[in-house]
Amino acid sequence: MNHKNFLSAVDQSISDGVKRGILHLIQEGVLTTDSMIKINDSELVNFTSCSYLGLEHDSRLKRAAISAVEKYGVQFSESRAYVSINLYKELEDLMSEIFGAPTIIAPTTTLAHLSAVPVILDSEDAVIVDQQLHNSVLSGINIFRANWPIHFEVLRHNRMDLLRERIETLQKSHKRVWYFADGIYSMFGDRCPANEIFSLLDTYPSFNTYIDDAHSMSIIGENGKGFILGSRSIHERMIVASSMAKAFATGGGILVFPNKEIARKVRACGAPFNSSGPLQPATLGAAVASAKIHLTDEIYTLQAELVSRIKYASTLFTETSLPLISNFDSGIFFVGTSRAELAYIIMEKMMKQGFLLNIGVFPAVSKNHAGIRFTITALQSYEQIYMMVMTLNEVFLETLKEHQYTIDHIYSAFKVVARLEDRQAGEFFNEPINEGK
Repeated sequence: MNHKNFLSAVDQSISDGVKRGILHLIQEGVLTTDSMIKINDSELVNFTSCSYLGLEHDSRLKRAAISAVEKYGVQFSESRAYVSINLYKELEDLMSEIFGAPTIIAPTTTLAHLSAVPVILDSEDAVIVDQQLHNSVLSGINIFRANWPIHFEVLRHNRMDLLRERIETLQKSHKRVWYFADGIYSMFGDRCPANEIFSLLDTYPSFNTYIDDAHSMSIIGENGKGFILGSRSIHERMIVASSMAKAFATGGGILVFPNKEIARKVRACGAPFNSSGPLQPATLGAAVASAKIHLTDEIYTLQAELVSRIKYASTLFTETSLPLISNFDSGIFFVGTSRAELAYIIMEKMMKQGFLLNIGVFPAVSKNHAGIRFTITALQSYEQIYMMVMTLNEVFLETLKEHQYTIDHIYSAFKVVARLEDRQAGEFFNEPINEGK
């Protein structure tokens, strides 16, 4: 597919959703501390938020944001290459304490990738990316590739056996072999094989890895530091990126480094750190307040409340025929439809029933891997979760019947093996998918 055809396909996919009134939506009115959202004069239960712990409504974060505005103004408009307000230092010190490693704060996680990746790579390296790597990380790699030749290849999703083979081959002709992956993948909610990745790091001295762990920040691990580092120290040949714009509930990106020298080099040479605007005082103030919560035992209470809801939702799926794609212990659920048209129709019907969900269509997923995506948060009640799952099951089966499409067709498209006993247990096993995003 050439560039023109690719853009045309993306335009059509997104524009279809916009015309149907299910994409590019505008929230109306006041967002309260519950899970309701108003769109087109309708009150909907929101199952689309990535603020999994509901901390955006915490009074401590609000007060800290207001205090920062009163002290510093609504903005501090200088590049960090010149001056940073002292909230930056306080936040980075707190983040380094949370992660037990040097950290740098970026305006967004995307800008964190654009800062770090072109600095850490070398033209003598080989780059391997997971098939479902988040596009923002790929953008950082492509900046380097646009200026310097480098070996680049895509690995079938989570195939550590293939990764081992490629490391053994590529290390013979390249200085380092880099593997780029997500900790928790944003669309399907499945995890990377962290234990295997650490084992490969210990086995092959030329192997390095860069992990985007944005979706697990706050909800998993000691001090809420995420899936990859939640129970481990960072490896000496690993860099982890994370996000404060999801469960952390403020805004900005985080880079975690194995040593101060790499952190210093990225801070000095990463282009966005020298030329882009900073996080503004309100966000920094709220982030400091959130970081302090993460360093107390309260974070574990918040995590437990979310886990309880996720387990409840998972249990409900054993009472349905919904084809879940991948494991679902992360708060992200993906119900496959295969065909985008079916996802659009189901989404429309669910909004009419009072529930706001996401759709996963091209280019976020490949063309035959469309589906309904939704998130579980601590703000949703158990009753709301129950009603949404049961309504989705009814709407889903009704829509498949109308279009003479079957669940077996969906399993086939996703190459999912769903044995009866596994379906009853609520577990589905995803075979490797041959197509990237």
